Amino acid sequence: MKRESKTQYALLGILSQCEMNGYEIRKYIESTISFFWSESFGQIYPTLSKLEEDGFIKEWEKTDTNGKKKKVFKVTRSGLEEFRRWMDQSPIQSNKRNELLFKVFFGRHMNPKLLVEQLDSEIKKQKDDLKTLKVFQKELKTDWDNHPDNDYWNLTLEYAEKQTHLNLEWIQKVKGKIQEKQ
Repeated sequence: MKRESKTQYALLGILSQCEMNGYEIRKYIESTISFFWSESFGQIYPTLSKLEEDGFIKEWEKTDTNGKKKKVFKVTRSGLEEFRRWMDQSPIQSNKRNELLFKVFFGRHMNPKLLVEQLDSEIKKQKDDLKTLKVFQKELKTDWDNHPDNDYWNLTLEYAEKQTHLNLEWIQKVKGKIQEKQ
């Protein structure tokens, strides 16, 4: 059974927040929702074209603060209705793929030294994620405190922070067990 792509809904949701071009969408994902969602440029640009073709977004020219013109996309009324329809009707489906767990599960087939190196890399990534989360939490408190989505954003960040702490603790435990066996 083929999985339905959720990229179109992610882009509609993002564009419901603010008008952006493809590059800005990618940067937005990296700085806000990358803890639980990712989209590549290879997914973003074809999906933007399809959404425009379907009338869910519209491209227009905008002048930035430096007076430079750039093309951005904004969600249309029908695009917002489509996004809300999906949000209301689509059941939640958690992603079941986790390469970290996969490698630990089949860890006996891996060079233990290489597995520890990969775990160290993941520990660094988790710590970097915690720093990024703290920056975003601070930004929400100072710059976005009165935004109508602030409570939802903070709940999501709380989950991301707790999950990242849990991941970090677990990875360090796994690393210790592997090192004991060496």
